[in-house]
This record gives sequence, structure tokens and C-alpha cells, in this order.
Amino acid sequence: MTTAYDLAKAEVGTVEWAKGDNPKVVAYFKDSGNPGVMDDETAWCAAFVGAMLRRAGVKSTGALNARSYLDWGTPVDRKNALPGDVVIFKRGSSSWQGHVAFFVKDRGALIDVLGGNQSNAVNVKGYQSAALLGIRRPPKATAKPAKPAKRPAQIAKPAAQPSPAKEAGKAAAGGLAGGGLALAIWALWADAAQAWRDFWVWAFSFIN
Repeated sequence: MTTAYDLAKAEVGTVEWAKGDNPKVVAYFKDSGNPGVMDDETAWCAAFVGAMLRRAGVKSTGALNARSYLDWGTPVDRKNALPGDVVIFKRGSSSWQGHVAFFVKDRGALIDVLGGNQSNAVNVKGYQSAALLGIRRPPKATAKPAKPAKRPAQIAKPAAQPSPAKEAGKAAAGGLAGGGLALAIWALWADAAQAWRDFWVWAFSFIN
């Protein structure tokens, strides 16, 4: 039987588009139970996990806040984690923001996870184990696997590259030399805007 983890591995390489919205990412929102989100800029790590679970016939939380998975499935000790378990991390100093993805490997200081919205893409990435909030094992499939949402036809796929706001953030991280001050200010604005969008995603997730 194809698992959510198997489906997630097949999605590796999906990225946000610099221009327009990647229909594959939009489909994650729809398949996770959130069809009202029609862009790839809204935080989508929980949408990715939810979509993979539902496509495998496993019930998800249906929410877009990562921490909703802390009360889902069966709790697992870190030493007993298996590939495909769902891992939840805290993000920053916020009491509600987080990140959720599928467990791949424990490397001590880092835990490798396969997830969406990791540097704006689906990939395997290491996260600080100090930020770990919990590990949950998915329940058994109880429904017929759902087919991925149909995606609109595209004439041409834009190059996989970050948006101007993302580029500004990278420039700010590199320093303020060479006119980088303006970019740094723009990056701070972009981060604040993203945090505001994340807050509303979290707020509206309780309606689901």
C-alpha cells in the first residue's frame, strides 16, 4: 500500500514560482481540505502534510497550523521514530508558529525531515532538534486514497527561482554593503508581512 511518505517522496523538487502560483502547491491546499487558498505564498508545510495523508487515505487534521498535529495520531519517542512519522517543530519564539514534516533521519543535533515549504520547496532538510515539539505516528488508512486535485493547464512553467521579496531577504542576510540597506529594510517588511499572513492562517485554521 502506498503511504503518505511514499507520496511525499514523489513530490520532491516542487517549488514556489517566482511569477504566478505553482498549481501543484495550490493543489496541496485543496487536497488538505483548504480549497480557499489559491496561492503558493501562504505558509504551506501543513497543507503539504495534510495533502499527502489524505491522498493515502489517512485522516489529517485539516488545519493549516503546523502545531495542530501535536494532538493527532499516536505519540512516538524520538528514539523510536520511523521514516514517515510526522514531526512538529517550533518556529522562532512564537507560541503558535511551527513547522511540520515527515521524519527521515535523526542526526543528533539535527533531524532530517521531508516536507513542503522548506526554503520554498519540497525537499529533505535538517532542523534543529532543540526545536522539536513532538513526533506522531499516522493512524492507519481508513478511507479510499484520494486522487490529487486537478491542476489547470499551463502554457509554460516559469523558472524555479525565488520572488523579489525572497531575493531581498537573501541580500539582507549577506550584509548591508553595496546598497544592501534598502534591501534589508524590504526584507524586514516582507518578514513582517509573512508573519501577519501566518497569523491569519493559524486563526482561520480553527474554523476547519
